[in-house]
Amino acid sequence: MRHTGLAFLLIMIGLVGCQAESDGDVGETQEPQKTQECGGFLGTSCSDGLECVDDPTDDCDPEHGGADCTGVCVEPKPVMCGGFAGFPCPDGLECVDDRSDDCDPEHGGADCAGVCVEPKPVMCGGFAGFPCPDGLECVDDPGDDCDPEHGGADCAGVCVEPKPVMCGGFAGFPCPDGLECVDDPGDDCDTATGSADCAGICVAH
Repeated sequence: MRHTGLAFLLIMIGLVGCQAESDGDVGETQEPQKTQECGGFLGTSCSDGLECVDDPTDDCDPEHGGADCTGVCVEPKPVMCGGFAGFPCPDGLECVDDRSDDCDPEHGGADCAGVCVEPKPVMCGGFAGFPCPDGLECVDDPGDDCDPEHGGADCAGVCVEPKPVMCGGFAGFPCPDGLECVDDPGDDCDTATGSADCAGICVAH
């Protein structure tokens, strides 16, 4: 009788333990994705392509007296342009139709708002020998598989702003006819402070 009672007690303990395990989460625990923090007292910056905005989940509001609020890094929203007011894009960007809306300027949509994007390079060269607009020069397109220096025939190029021609310096390189040599403002060598043999760039008179 004593052994029977002991066995019954052990069975009950085992059942309670199994029930406790079944009540728990038997699936794998996944850690939540951490959002990159930025700003704050240290002024931490975001990775390339992201921008720092105020963290809406905290109690610190930089627009209502919050100092050194920590932010979060997010993908920037496209800048709106065009539309009824004709909003312009920042320098270096161009306005294109916003494909995510229902307004299509090519199918009767009037005053459609657009988004600002980096302009696509203008194609040049190739079989047809397309020229570049004034002020740009045609160079090989590094994004394709056609290399004019390794057997590629009729490779299409892209139009880019020409790099300044170097002049002056230790060797005293001259400029092409019609151009003059001036100090290059983009380097750390300044002839006005007595630096010798500074390389310059060729510009129009």
